[in-house]
Amino acid sequence: MDFSKSKHKRIIMLLLSLIMVLSLTASFRSEANAANIIKGDTYSNITAVQTVLKRWGYYTGSIDGIWGSRTREAVKYFQRTNGLSADGIVGAATEKAMGLTLGSSYSSSRSKNIIKGDTWANIRAVQSVLKKWGYYTGAVDGVWGSKTRAAVIYFQRTNGLTADGIVGAATERAMGLNLGGSSAPASRNNSNDLYLLGKCIYAEARGEPYTGMVAVGAVILNRVKNANFPNTIAGVIYQPGAFTAVDDGQINLSPNQTALNAAQDALNGWDPTYGCLYYFNPATATNKWIWSLPIVLKIGKHNFCKAA
Repeated sequence: MDFSKSKHKRIIMLLLSLIMVLSLTASFRSEANAANIIKGDTYSNITAVQTVLKRWGYYTGSIDGIWGSRTREAVKYFQRTNGLSADGIVGAATEKAMGLTLGSSYSSSRSKNIIKGDTWANIRAVQSVLKKWGYYTGAVDGVWGSKTRAAVIYFQRTNGLTADGIVGAATERAMGLNLGGSSAPASRNNSNDLYLLGKCIYAEARGEPYTGMVAVGAVILNRVKNANFPNTIAGVIYQPGAFTAVDDGQINLSPNQTALNAAQDALNGWDPTYGCLYYFNPATATNKWIWSLPIVLKIGKHNFCKAA
């Protein structure tokens, strides 16, 4: 037996096996290093993609920020279902279809968009309010993207709040929401509505007779019940251009106990205005339209009017 030839054969086989392993490793590394997300396979971007895919039923794995075969297959499934090129790569078209805004700044903007939790229900609640009041024009889809963030900043800036794009306690209260487990808008007579109504009364009518303060609250509640106005207290108060105190930021002052008592009396049904929808101070009002309305009564410095 020629042991020399046998040894050479074994060496050749080992070399061929090594070449194959190196080739496969290089191929694997090439595929692994390819961009799965065009803007970057960062932890934040991957978790954002996984979150959306899981929420919509395309992905059943863990939201772990790791790009694996299950994430890639979920992306392909999403792409096929939505008429996109099923290459498993999150490019501009796929990113847009997911309602995401990925990139290096995405992590910081996504970490805490809503202090109580970036849940689907909470995001939808915020989007619904912003859309109803004209701050947001996108889809109410429960996905936090650049449009939603920009709308929150617009709302905050307009209403004298810190314009950081984060829905914290002050912004949540100003929107008339009670986010959390249910993420549902607050009921009409709960403590959030009482406090917000008291804030508006204090901002608009502090220094007025107590009856006049209740009257301001009653006007707000009359609008809530009128089909021509938003159907929530927050919606009426923050309707663009409706109240001077919102425009000049006085709505953010803390109400005193008298204003809160007046708010409670109004909520309990006391309406000194007999159904009025408007009021104005004749010493300062310059709007010609408000002067054209029929005046029902005067309380303190305010004239109270019904619709023409």
